[in-house]
Amino acid sequence: MKTDGFHHRGLAGMPMQPSPLAFLFQAASRCRRIRSPAIRAICAIEGGQMWSATYRMLMHRYYGVAIGMHSYGPCLCPGGLPEGTRIGNYCSLAAGLTVFRRNHPTSRIAQHPFFFNSAMGLIEDDTIAADRDRPLIVEADVWIGANVTITPRCRSIGLGAVVGAGAVVTKDIPPFAIVAGIPARRIRDRFSADIQQVLTESRWWEYPIDRLVPFLPLFLVDATIENAQQLRTHLGASALPQ
Repeated sequence: MKTDGFHHRGLAGMPMQPSPLAFLFQAASRCRRIRSPAIRAICAIEGGQMWSATYRMLMHRYYGVAIGMHSYGPCLCPGGLPEGTRIGNYCSLAAGLTVFRRNHPTSRIAQHPFFFNSAMGLIEDDTIAADRDRPLIVEADVWIGANVTITPRCRSIGLGAVVGAGAVVTKDIPPFAIVAGIPARRIRDRFSADIQQVLTESRWWEYPIDRLVPFLPLFLVDATIENAQQLRTHLGASALPQ
């Protein structure tokens, strides 16, 4: 399969490895006042969100957000997502994404956080599950459009799903579904059930981009059962990265 054009752009040769300067930014990140700019700086030094390994490590350590390989988006910045959020590999997240992990208690006498959030200082323990206890899980290759709101009732967005711009998501989204609207409703699936199964079995998203370069032509056309099977066969003969 011809992939020379891709190699000439230099993308395939960029490893997700820490910069020799990473230790300096890890040390700087221990200081809360300069943590956010330090993380942004090492992210830029290591090639940006799609490539930076140190940025991913620091986002998980200090903000509790796990960001998968090659995923990107304006919300994937310090403080941009609630603690406990997990983003899969190869996700594309547009600007304006807002994620809520708990609602105010509408059935209680008062709805104010004084009465459910221990951070306010009035009670010792939260009386509603904290953000980290109701994490949002976004599986691999998900595309979320601009200005999407995800409410606490949505706990997961499935593999390869699409969320249309401006949607308000109030429940879990199945793999490969396209949803849109307020509230978000399923419009259709991206692929037939047999293509979905073959692509899921291929586990292509577990490979870094340089390992997918030999099969690039399969990614440049509409998915069919034939090219999905080719991808599964090729990757099946290649060991997953450790």
